[in-house]
Amino acid sequence: MTSRMCRDAWRVGVVCAVAAATLPGLVDAQQRFTEWVEMGDGVLLATEVWLPEGEGPWPVVLTRTPYGRSDPITFDDVPATDLGFACVVQEMRGTHDSQGEFRGYADDGPDGRTTVTWIAAQPWCNDGAIGMDGCSASGTAQYAVAPGAPAVLDCLAPGASSPDQYHHLIYQGGCLREELVRGWTSNQNLPHLYDELKQHRLRDDWWEPLDWTSAPETVTTPAFHYGGWFDFAQQGALDAFVLYQHRGGDGASGRQYLLMGPWSHATVGSGRNTDSARLYPANASVNVGELNLQWQRTWLKGEPTGVDQWPPVRVYLMGADQTGAAGNVWVNLDDWPPAAQIVRMFLDADGGLTRAAPPGGSLVLTIDPEHPVPTYGGANLFQASGSKDQRRVEERDDVLVFTSEPFARPLTVMGRVTARVWIRPDTPDLDLSVRLTDVYPDGRSLLIVDGIQRARMRCGDDVECLLEPGVAAEIEVDLWSTAMVFDTGHRIRVAIAGSNSPRFEVNPCDGGDLNAGTPTVAHPEILFGVDFPSAILLPCVNVAPRHPGGRVGEAPPVHRLVDDVPARPGDAGM
Repeated sequence: MTSRMCRDAWRVGVVCAVAAATLPGLVDAQQRFTEWVEMGDGVLLATEVWLPEGEGPWPVVLTRTPYGRSDPITFDDVPATDLGFACVVQEMRGTHDSQGEFRGYADDGPDGRTTVTWIAAQPWCNDGAIGMDGCSASGTAQYAVAPGAPAVLDCLAPGASSPDQYHHLIYQGGCLREELVRGWTSNQNLPHLYDELKQHRLRDDWWEPLDWTSAPETVTTPAFHYGGWFDFAQQGALDAFVLYQHRGGDGASGRQYLLMGPWSHATVGSGRNTDSARLYPANASVNVGELNLQWQRTWLKGEPTGVDQWPPVRVYLMGADQTGAAGNVWVNLDDWPPAAQIVRMFLDADGGLTRAAPPGGSLVLTIDPEHPVPTYGGANLFQASGSKDQRRVEERDDVLVFTSEPFARPLTVMGRVTARVWIRPDTPDLDLSVRLTDVYPDGRSLLIVDGIQRARMRCGDDVECLLEPGVAAEIEVDLWSTAMVFDTGHRIRVAIAGSNSPRFEVNPCDGGDLNAGTPTVAHPEILFGVDFPSAILLPCVNVAPRHPGGRVGEAPPVHRLVDDVPARPGDAGM
């Protein structure tokens, strides 16, 4: 795994700090050449090949990218060719010198499989030993290839991406990810793609070539998935690991590995995220390039690198940035998510957050589409990301804030966080944005995870169901996942708003055409009590390790709190 390709990708709008490339000229020019690989429909893709010096054949590492083929793959800044690998970098169709039209990765499944088959037939390829490498867009290309990949594809190492473009990259909770989608299509000079995505807000047949999750039994390749808790594709890496590990075909099932750190898309592998309001200890940094080299050497060369001793899941359990704080350690797990007790913390009309259901009551939330609540931190690409202090957002009069009492002992949350909010609307549509923060004794309110749900999309991703004004409805908001210890003396806070812009597109709330709506101010009531149990649902485990001050990897495994997670988390109570 390499670093410069991701830095180059940052300049065009997609980064992750650990994908492929190095300085030009480190490989003998006589060992570099361009091929034009023909796809099934006759389109020719520009493909750069670097070979090690000496006699071949060699195992081959392939990266497919929309960002150009000028630089070879490296592992920890060492050219792959110096490590005994042939290197192939291919420009996706419709990008740079490749023919055809770029259709948002819709062609990358068949194009990638055709390319793998072509590589296997080359005299410089060693017995079809082929692996793929890369993060972000190059990670997406790997997920596209995985279903039905040729048997000669020995391994994948997708980083900071997802096999489900609709749910994880374009529409989250039914809301267009405006900051990500508009920014990326603009940087790639693809305004028509942005417009086309808005014409397919429902998950219709148009999305089928962009969903590589429907036939996991056809995935037969081991994969090393990695990402960050503040990466915009965070849930994609988690879901891909679970899908391939448990439902993959022979060769994939049981051979998946997952690494998740406290990183944003731009800082995968590094704990020094300058976008964040906090810095993690030195142990938060991981040499992902070295791990990827071990991975490729294991599967392509059969070398004993210790991969067989890797835990299936390794996650960074975040904690406060205070001396002696619980958390801030790496935790090894047998699976994801760990079994947990779902703790329901109820919202109440006094702004509290309690384990006991409060008496009934309501608060009015103002949603003005022409004055949206701003984004500040989170899983972004083109603006500040990470764990920003939310107090300037929480002080707005169109944000409702609910805060727990200080904890008498650490609370460890590990898994997917969900909010269930009861409303009585006065418009046929609206969005609910929910943020979960860690409130320090000094008042800081640092963002941990957030999410959004468009009301008209609450019944599914392929159907709209508008609200009936005056009729109570429950809105479930998926905040995605985290691994976080809320320390002694800290509090949990939930902030609810009707927007989070520009992270998400603003809803006009009028219930009409979202591409041509009339901004309408909404005043839904947020409801509380036994009959309307608005709550945040936290998957909690009974471990809160202290920072050992030692080497990464010394943290003990998490122990299970219960044998089974309740089928419906909200029924667990507490």
